Amino acid sequence: MKFGCFSLDFRRFSLETAFKAAARYGFDGIEIWGGRPHAYPYDMDSGEIQKVMDLKKIYGLEVPVYTPNALGMPYNLCSSDMRERKDALSYFKTAIQACEQMQVPRMLMVADHPGYETPRRESWQRFIENMKELGEYALQHSVKLMIEALTPMESPVITTSDDCLEAIREIGLPNIEAMLDVVPPHIAYEPYSAYFEKLGSRMNYIHICNNDGRTDAHLRLDTGELPVADMLKVFQEYGFEGYVTVELYSECYKDPELLLANASRVLGQIRKDLNL
Repeated sequence: MKFGCFSLDFRRFSLETAFKAAARYGFDGIEIWGGRPHAYPYDMDSGEIQKVMDLKKIYGLEVPVYTPNALGMPYNLCSSDMRERKDALSYFKTAIQACEQMQVPRMLMVADHPGYETPRRESWQRFIENMKELGEYALQHSVKLMIEALTPMESPVITTSDDCLEAIREIGLPNIEAMLDVVPPHIAYEPYSAYFEKLGSRMNYIHICNNDGRTDAHLRLDTGELPVADMLKVFQEYGFEGYVTVELYSECYKDPELLLANASRVLGQIRKDLNL
């Protein structure tokens, strides 16, 4: 098991500040957020790509995942508006190119909210159709696309491990995977074991935080309902060997380094106790 942090939590700071903090507090890697000012796909020319490659080398960090800014953006793969879906395909293909050039193995994908007036089945079909096209494109660029379930507050399209599994099967490509964010199953009354048992080798990445049990809040590790030490013990028992990345955006906008230091301390003790 490796541990990382998410540059999204440093969205009011430069990408280098996020790298510097990740290295300072002992993390193995950093997930790069694909929004400004970090790594917006349309900004990633050769110069920006080289900056990321330099940061990886300078701070000795891996980048396991690239996450284009996709929630609440005008790039929705589930949209009923053909223009928006066309723009979304162009946007994510550009992101796939950037992912390959940064030498990042995986890119995170979500099914953003389609709007309350759109039937879920129609939104599902659009997502699957567009993911097939993007998956084929990603295969050509040696990039894996990883689907993240969301809470119902964020989007009703993919919210459970069953949804992830069904999407993977319908898309039908070898480079389509899923991930576990610990908040959606907590909200959906779904055990974490479901992700391991149903998705098997197609589940290679985890976002951790704490949660209040009512909203999609991603809280600091020592605040909330979730027993984080026991959660990591479950991951260990299922033989998980991928990245566990802290995502703390609900509070980090105020002082991301402070909360990253907090996460490092909490995880440090847990890792010692579990021999991770």
